[in-house]
Amino acid sequence: MPLFKKFKSLTSGELQPSNVSTLEADLSALWRAAAEDPGTEHPVMRASVLTLLAFVESEEEGRETFDLISRVIAQNPCRAILMVAEPKDQPEGLSAWISAQCHLPPSGARQVCCEQIYIRARGESVSGLENIVLPLIVPELPVYLWWRAGRFVPPPFLDQVLRVTNRVLVDSGRFEEPELDLAALARLVERSQTSDGMAFSDLNWARLTPCRELIAQNFDSDEARSCLRDLSEVSFEWQARPDEMGSRIAHALLLTAWLASRLAWRPVGRIAPDTGPGRVIEFRQGDRPIRVEWTVGQQEIQPSTPFKVNLKTRSAPPAIFSVAESTEKGIARTRVEIPGRAPLERTTRIAALGEVELVNEELKFPERDTVYEEVLGLIARMAEL
Repeated sequence: MPLFKKFKSLTSGELQPSNVSTLEADLSALWRAAAEDPGTEHPVMRASVLTLLAFVESEEEGRETFDLISRVIAQNPCRAILMVAEPKDQPEGLSAWISAQCHLPPSGARQVCCEQIYIRARGESVSGLENIVLPLIVPELPVYLWWRAGRFVPPPFLDQVLRVTNRVLVDSGRFEEPELDLAALARLVERSQTSDGMAFSDLNWARLTPCRELIAQNFDSDEARSCLRDLSEVSFEWQARPDEMGSRIAHALLLTAWLASRLAWRPVGRIAPDTGPGRVIEFRQGDRPIRVEWTVGQQEIQPSTPFKVNLKTRSAPPAIFSVAESTEKGIARTRVEIPGRAPLERTTRIAALGEVELVNEELKFPERDTVYEEVLGLIARMAEL
């Protein structure tokens, strides 16, 4: 097949087989062919503002991630390198494919094109993965690693790749044991802080942004804010299918630690993964106790309250602040009850971002998320008590 026809095939989203030892040369040849194609209505422009690495552990996840990356590239032009590592699979070997994604800006005469490289390693060949990936990283551009493989425990064959990575994107909603896995992640983050190493983002933490904003907005007034130091009870209630439980536990744990870290609560009890999703976690602020309770309901076909947070003061009668998801998708309701005042209710739309949108947002922020890092540090202390 002539090279320019092969390039048109690539830009349609098709993966083309390539040789792992000549990937860079194959890509360069295709770009030259595209530039010299006299029949192109819109000339192509190769664009990269970063290198996006992605790591998965099965071919099925690889296909899914390839499609997701195709959508990420539309907003964040980059060279994307997808690594599929299956150390227990046979036959042993390394395989590679290439593809290109092109988008025509509304006002542009040129197509903006990006490259996708798909590398699959099976058996002991996974140890050679970094030798293939490292030369493909675009020099002098930031390197992001999108980790889509559950808990973040990178294998030794990724050591060199991690040394050149600026930021790692994880999703604690995929963690099997959020209590232990988030604590382990906290220790990695702490080490990266002392060595000025790579930063971390958590897509699950980003999903909580609307909820955290609504909780904080409940305390916008001076009168409500004065209640913060008197909080004594917090409850998280949620309903979820069994396959969603890990993600919901991670939600509750991150929100619990976020409140505790912002309000200077000291944990006095250890969290453990073997106690079930429902539990009570105790804190102290000075000599005053604070009780945080998680209550889990069975998933209904249409749950009346998928997720709800209540914060209550120790005063009598108490002030109560709540945020609740509604059955209406994208709707949340907040309520503030302060003694002597009329209850204040508000209904607002919340933007529930999908995985692609979350990744695109995280790729825009190269700085460390110090609040998230403080939350992780508190979770680590809670796991080690």
